[in-house]
Amino acid sequence: MTAEISVLMTMEAAWHPVPGGTGRVSIELARALSQRTDTKVQGVSALHLSQAPSDFRPPIEVKKLLLPRPLLYEAWSRTAFPRLDTSEHDLVHSTTIISPPASSKPLIVSVHDLAFRRFPDRFPQRARRLFERSWKRVLERADAVLCPSAATSADLLAAGLDAERLHLVPLGHDPQAVTKETALQVRQRFGIDGDFILAAGTLEPRKNIPTLIQAFREIAPHTEAQLVLAGPTGWGITPEALLESVDDTLKTRITVTGEITTTELAGLYTEATVFCYPSLLEGFGLPVLEAMSYQTPVVTSKGTSTEEVGGDAAITVDPYSANEIAEALKFLVDDKTAAQRIANNGYERSKLFRWDKTAAATVEIYRKMI
Repeated sequence: MTAEISVLMTMEAAWHPVPGGTGRVSIELARALSQRTDTKVQGVSALHLSQAPSDFRPPIEVKKLLLPRPLLYEAWSRTAFPRLDTSEHDLVHSTTIISPPASSKPLIVSVHDLAFRRFPDRFPQRARRLFERSWKRVLERADAVLCPSAATSADLLAAGLDAERLHLVPLGHDPQAVTKETALQVRQRFGIDGDFILAAGTLEPRKNIPTLIQAFREIAPHTEAQLVLAGPTGWGITPEALLESVDDTLKTRITVTGEITTTELAGLYTEATVFCYPSLLEGFGLPVLEAMSYQTPVVTSKGTSTEEVGGDAAITVDPYSANEIAEALKFLVDDKTAAQRIANNGYERSKLFRWDKTAAATVEIYRKMI
C-alpha cells in the first residue's frame, strides 16, 4: 500500500468575509484529499470564535492559531512568525498566496492569480500591499507553487517565479443534483419567469458587470429575457452603483440576488438560458466550469483563463465590447437549437474537471516534495 502523506493545510479563506473562489477551492480540495486513502489532511486557521459559513465549513479538523486574521496575515507577510507546528506532518500546503513561514518541511503554495498586479487600481490599497508582500514571501519560501491555468502560469513566470517550482493543476467541480422542486423554488424566490441570462460570482470591478449590463441594455428591446446577477458584494462596486444609470423599466428586468447558497446557485445554473462571465481576469474561472456542468451554454472572455476552461464548448467574446457580448447573448437566447448544442458540448467538457482529478495531481506533486 502507498505510504500515507500527512498534510497541514491553511484553511483561513473559509472565514474570509467573502470567501469566493479561493474559499471554495480550499474547501473542495481539502474534501477531495481527505477522501483518499493515501493522504491525511489537517487544517490550520487564524483565531475565530465562530464557525465558518455553512457553505464554507471545512470538512477536516482545523487547528486555530492564537492570532486573529488581520494580525496573522500581517505577521506572515512581514516576518517569519508565527511558525506552524509541523512535527506531525510531511508538508505544508498554503491554499492562498498568504503563506506561513518556511519550516523544515516542504511548503507548497497555491497561487490563483496575480490580479492585484494586472489591475492594481481595482483593488483596495491595503489589500494590494498585503498581496505584494505575500508574493515576495512566496518567491522566498515556496518549494512548489501550484496554479490552475496556463494564463496564470505565464503571469507567475513573468513575475519572477522559476519554472522548476511551477506546477499547473486545473481545478474541478462536482455538480449536485437539482430537483424540479428546487429549481421552481429558486425561480419563485428571485421572481424569475421565462428566459434569463445569469452571471455569478463576487461583485467586484474585474468581473466587468457594467459591460454586461450595457450589453443587456442593447438586447433588451429585442427579447423578454431577464438578467440575474448572483453572488455577494465584494469591493469597489455596489448593486446600487451598478444600476444607477439603468432606467426604471429595465431595472424591473434585472435581479441582484446578493449572497446565495450553493443549492440556490445550482438551481440558477440549471434554469438559466445563458450563463455569461465576461471577467477581465481570473485565475481559472470556476463559474464557467460550474455552468457547463449544469448543461447551460456559456459566453465568456477571450484571451483569459476562462477561455481555457470553456475550450471550444463556449462562445468567447471581447470582454471590453458590449456589442460583442450582446450579439452572443441574443444568439443563444433566440436560437434554442444552437444553445442546446453548446450546452451539451459544455457538459461533456466539464467531465474533464473533477475534484478527485485535482486531488490526484496535487498528491503527485506532494510525492515529489517529500
